[in-house]
Amino acid sequence: MQEEKEKSVEETKKLREEVSGLKKKLSSANKEKESWFEKKSEIGNAIKERINSVKELKIKRNELTNKVKDLKKERNKLNKKITSNITILKDKKDSFKGEKPGMTPTRIKSEIEKLEFKIETEPMTRDKEQGIMKKVKELKKQLGEAQEAMKKGGDLRVVSGETDELKKKANQIHKELQETADESQKIHEEILTKSKEIDELKEKEEETYKKFSEHKKEFNTLNDSLKEKMKKLGDQRKAKEKATKEQQKKEQEQIEKTFEEKAREVQEKIAKKEKLTTEDLLILQRMK
Repeated sequence: MQEEKEKSVEETKKLREEVSGLKKKLSSANKEKESWFEKKSEIGNAIKERINSVKELKIKRNELTNKVKDLKKERNKLNKKITSNITILKDKKDSFKGEKPGMTPTRIKSEIEKLEFKIETEPMTRDKEQGIMKKVKELKKQLGEAQEAMKKGGDLRVVSGETDELKKKANQIHKELQETADESQKIHEEILTKSKEIDELKEKEEETYKKFSEHKKEFNTLNDSLKEKMKKLGDQRKAKEKATKEQQKKEQEQIEKTFEEKAREVQEKIAKKEKLTTEDLLILQRMK
């Protein structure tokens, strides 16, 4: 009996030591598990942050790309007008090549007026007058040509001035287009960099999750083992309590039995009118 009791005490002591060891291991495993979970969460947040950044960058890049398209359309429209104007200028200049340079319309008009005044104020023969009239007629023809040439020259200056303005505007648009395209390219490269970072972080996140899962598995195994040991301790405690109660019950029953025997002995002494001892008197008092 004593041997079994000592064995039970030893088993309980061993179980308690195992439980204590498991609790320490469980605490350490939990810290490790939570550490890897925290790392995974940090990486997950970094991925979300970069994904949101990429989304914003793509919106900005698309806006710039659309702006580049619009600027190209505007530049092409200007270049088309410039080319058309240059063709007009070239054609008109070519048409001037066959013309002889003459006097200005003002000088021709002045010459015509002088000749007409001469006809009106000076006496002359019919042949001379006809000669001057012929000259006036020729000058009037020259005047028409000179005025047409001046008009052409004026048109050319307008077209040439417009062309210069168009070229200036086209250059400004080209410069803006280049700057916008460069900015769009920089953003595109930033998107590629962040996308690469996302891929690398996802690999890291997967590795961290594996580590977390391993430590979680270890934690669960230790926790199950601890629960099993705690259950055994509980079962032992219950068994011990049950055994104690049974022992107490047996002892109580033995006490009651002994008391009953003593009580009978006292009753017999009383019946025989024998002298009662102190113990007999105590038993008698308890009986009452």
